[in-house]
Amino acid sequence: MKILFEGDSGKALCEHCQAVVQTRYVRRDVPFSDGQGQARDILVGVCTHCDTVVAIPPQSTPAIRDARKQQLKSIEARLPAVYLDALDAAMHAVSCEAGANLRKLFLGHYFQLLVQASQGEQLLPAHEAFARSLDEQRRQRGLPPSGATRRLSMKVNPHVAEDFLALQQQTRMTQTELLKSVIARIQADVLEARDPGVILALQRLARLAV
Repeated sequence: MKILFEGDSGKALCEHCQAVVQTRYVRRDVPFSDGQGQARDILVGVCTHCDTVVAIPPQSTPAIRDARKQQLKSIEARLPAVYLDALDAAMHAVSCEAGANLRKLFLGHYFQLLVQASQGEQLLPAHEAFARSLDEQRRQRGLPPSGATRRLSMKVNPHVAEDFLALQQQTRMTQTELLKSVIARIQADVLEARDPGVILALQRLARLAV
């Protein structure tokens, strides 16, 4: 692997300029795309025309991952209330004794499952189908859209944080959108498809927690 230095140059696609541009490598603090923290003093390639970060060399990846993991030890988001209702309904379908403490367990299980199976790209279709289903159910019942939200807050260990980070990298979703999409996948597996393999695995997890 070629080690890059400050002052090295190259070429990369710049989304801002909408063209392949010349780059120069500099050290910079780079904020994460979801606005939650930043990686400090890492080597990146910037566009010589607009000064936007357009390339991150492999040598900078470990520092980014460490910075991201520190930020994700607490995973928090404000979600539409119906998403947490769907997650809680799926947990109840798995175990009638399930409490809110199982949210982190179920979500962490799915983070790991999706990363290991490289299924991050399947999350967006699942989320879109869930959103369409919610809209259709409201229309059929003559109900207006709801603006109600609830906060999901989880303290997670570094392994769960790393899986969550890997999913973000696969999907390029914000933290909030990723959580919504994973919840949509859980309700599809448990409440819609009633997948026996998934339900059995979640029941085993629930037995350890309740």
